[in-house]
Order: sequence, then C-alpha cells, then structure tokens
Amino acid sequence: MVHDEQRTGETRRVFHAGIDDAAILPLAALGVVGKTLLRWAWELIVHIVDFIWPILLQIVRFVMFTLRILGDGISALLRFIIKYLPLPLGRRQSWREAVARAWSWLRRKISYKAFEEWVHHLFEDGMAWTFRTCRKLSPTGALLVILLAIVWVPVSFTAATAVHAWLIADAASLPKWMQIFHVVAAVLAKSKLLMLPAYPAAWPQAKRHPIVQAALRAWRWVASLRFFDKLSYRFGQIESALERAVVATGLDRAWRALGRAINATLTAIDTAFRAALRPIVNFLAKLPLTSSVVRSYAAHYDRAGEAPPQRLSQKIKEFYRRWELKFTPAYYEAKEKEKAEAARMAAARPAPAPEAPPAT
Repeated sequence: MVHDEQRTGETRRVFHAGIDDAAILPLAALGVVGKTLLRWAWELIVHIVDFIWPILLQIVRFVMFTLRILGDGISALLRFIIKYLPLPLGRRQSWREAVARAWSWLRRKISYKAFEEWVHHLFEDGMAWTFRTCRKLSPTGALLVILLAIVWVPVSFTAATAVHAWLIADAASLPKWMQIFHVVAAVLAKSKLLMLPAYPAAWPQAKRHPIVQAALRAWRWVASLRFFDKLSYRFGQIESALERAVVATGLDRAWRALGRAINATLTAIDTAFRAALRPIVNFLAKLPLTSSVVRSYAAHYDRAGEAPPQRLSQKIKEFYRRWELKFTPAYYEAKEKEKAEAARMAAARPAPAPEAPPAT
C-alpha cells in the first residue's frame, strides 16, 4: 500500500514503496549515474586544465617578454639614429625624448595585468550597453533577443567547424591566402560569447510575455505532480546511498590519491626539465652575443617561478564571484544612478569666480 508522510518541521514528503517505483527507480538510478559520470569527467578535465594552464601562461609570458626586449632594442636603435641626424640639437633631443616616452607608455601595456584590465573594462562597458538596450525592449522584443541568442550558439559553432574542416580538407587546392579564413572561423566561433549578456539582460522584460508566463505556469504544474516529486525523492535517496558506498569502499580516497600522484608526477617532470635546461642557459649566458638577452630571460623566469601560478579553476571561481553581481540589472542601474548623481552635483557646484584684472 502506498501512502505519504509529512515530516514535522520540514516541508519534505516521505514516499514509501509502491507500484510506480518500477518506473521511478530505474529513472532515478540512471539520473544518479549520469550525474556522477559527468561530475567525474568535469573534475578530470579541470584537473588536466589546471596543469596545462601554467604552460600556456609561460608561453604568453615568453611572447610578451620577447616583445618587450625587441621593443627595447628598436627604441635604442631609433634613439641612436636620431642622435646622428643632420638636425639641430634641440630637435634631435626632443625626438629622442618622444621616442623614449612613446616606448615607455607602450611597454607598460605589454603585460598580462594590463591586458586583463583592458578586458575587464571592455566587458563591463559591453554589459552596461546590453542592459541599457534590453531594458527598453518590449516583452516580445526581449523574448526574440533570447531566442536569437539560443539559436546563434549552435549556428556559430556549426559554421565555424564547417569552415575549419573545409579549409583543412582542401588545403592543397585552395590558394594560400584563403587560410586567413581560419581567423574568420575562430571569430565566428567566439562570437557566441557575446550572446551571454543577452540572457540576464533581456529576461526581466521577456518574462512578462504571455507565452513565457504560460510556460512558467506549466512548468510549476508539472513539477508539482506526485510522480516527479517522488522521482526527485528517490534520486536523493539513491545519491545518498551511493555516496555512503563510495566512502565505505574507499573509492573517494583512491580518487584523491590519483590526483596527488598526477600532481607529483607533473611536478617531477617540471623539476627535471628545469634542471636539464639550466646548463644550456648557463652556456648561452657566457656567449657575447646572447649573454644579456639570456640573462634577462633567466631572471624573468626565476622571478615568475618563485610563486606557484594560480590554478585556472581558482581564477574562474574568483572571476565568477567578482562578476556574479555584474550579471544583474540592479548593478548597472546603481551605476547609472551614481553617474547621474555625480553629474547633478557637478552641475550644481558653483563656478569659480573670475579673477579680477590686476590694477594698473
């Protein structure tokens, strides 16, 4: 016999065994297995990417540091050439100072922190424009924006993949200049990231549409059905039982031990690679033509390697915590109010009185 109990102090229903469990239990077990496999796969991907990230970071540092060294050489060469131009001394000195100032400004921009700050401001300005625009849309227009964003994700991915495949398959017969379309395909693939702000920006208006209201009511009705309520309850039971079994059999400890083994192996490989590379660096540092450049590289990478690089997963978590508020309309409404208040106070501030002309 099937009957339900209501726990005192909780709003959670307790379901006992029934005939409908013949359909509910397999579905719940399948959901638990799928969720577990996806979670393990995600953790493995994050673990792998965490160790690929420092390598990519070193490559970016190498490229930026190389650009700065080349820029130092070009700046010094330009100043040397200007020094011997047949021009007046004052003009030559001003040109040399202009080159030094221009390269000093550009050199500060060739850094990871400057690039990250530029992306931060660009993203925030784009988000602010998106929220301002979507706030003025009608419910129908906002719903169309969300539908377009949903459709564009698979369209852009499919189109970019097709272009890459075509260029690779016909690389022998196509003109060399057509390989530039790889860049076009890459931009097309990344364009779906521009659609991300459309969802939170257009949703406040889109949810007022009658179709969306009807869909939300239908979803709440389906979720309130006893079958799905019991399915969720059985899902929680099976998941809890599986977690207890994993702890009892020691699989969780084995998984953590595997992660530590991977960490130790990659650390040993990195240490051995640095030890093998050190004699080559010391040899190149003694050669007259490469000594200064190699010493600069060695000092740069020694400073970069003093502190372990932050893992990508940690950077993503910090990015999400920092930007979670910025994906809400309230954040940009508050920013607009602050700007309007600052403009109003600036307009209300009395202008400084003009200075009296000196007495003659």
